[in-house]
Amino acid sequence: MKRRFIAGAKCPKCEAMDRVVMLTTGDAEWIECVECDYSENRPTYLDIPPEPADEIGVVQFKPRPQK
Repeated sequence: MKRRFIAGAKCPKCEAMDRVVMLTTGDAEWIECVECDYSENRPTYLDIPPEPADEIGVVQFKPRPQK
């Protein structure tokens, strides 16, 4: 499992700054807040088509089911 903190990210639930980590395993990717354990899945597609030659990507996450 690969873990990367996302600098400047705010948790959608508790709003803690710089406490969000992106986790990657195989083809799954999600974010978690290390402060409140909130987590979201990364979708496999985006509703917004990418702009041609656009160098900035949009990443959208959805809440994970609670354990």
